[in-house]
Amino acid sequence: MRIPVAIASLLVLAATRAVAGDAGATLSGKVEATPPKYLAETIIYLESVPGTYPPRTHQMDQQGMKFVPRLLTITQGDSIRFTNHDGVAHNVYSPDGETYNLGSFRGGEERLQTFTSPGVYAQLCSIHPEMQGYVLVSQNPYGTAVDAQGHYEIRGIPPGTYQVKVWNSHLPAATRSVTLAAGGSATLDVQLHR
Repeated sequence: MRIPVAIASLLVLAATRAVAGDAGATLSGKVEATPPKYLAETIIYLESVPGTYPPRTHQMDQQGMKFVPRLLTITQGDSIRFTNHDGVAHNVYSPDGETYNLGSFRGGEERLQTFTSPGVYAQLCSIHPEMQGYVLVSQNPYGTAVDAQGHYEIRGIPPGTYQVKVWNSHLPAATRSVTLAAGGSATLDVQLHR
């Protein structure tokens, strides 16, 4: 039996919409911090999302005497390629979790570190103590740092009810719960203060 072209087109459109409706959900919002100087040191992430997440490799550079990006969210089992694009030697180490020290390396060189335990790892340089960054290692990839205005967006989340965690280097935040429908979106604003 042949299906007329117009009906076939409608079936394709309906199937496309069904797939789009099954797409992951989006969580977004805005964070406000008091004092505001700590806003840039905020990460929003989902505490536990069932699934298997293949390991990925991320990059954190040392440039302009800073860790770039300053905040990085990764999944347990992921690796970070630490690069040095400064004209001076740097060192990367962390006293947190599974402590590590990647030694001193010059501009143009790089080192690789794999993270097998969840937690927050301060990134430090023993040569330049003013340098500091943070890596948040989570069970899943659904997390992000806020932008300069405090906005965040996490896309592709499977439908379900989750605990939303907030990490900030100086300010505490309560865990909140959110329910996300397939292909839907939710807004969760956060206020941080001492």
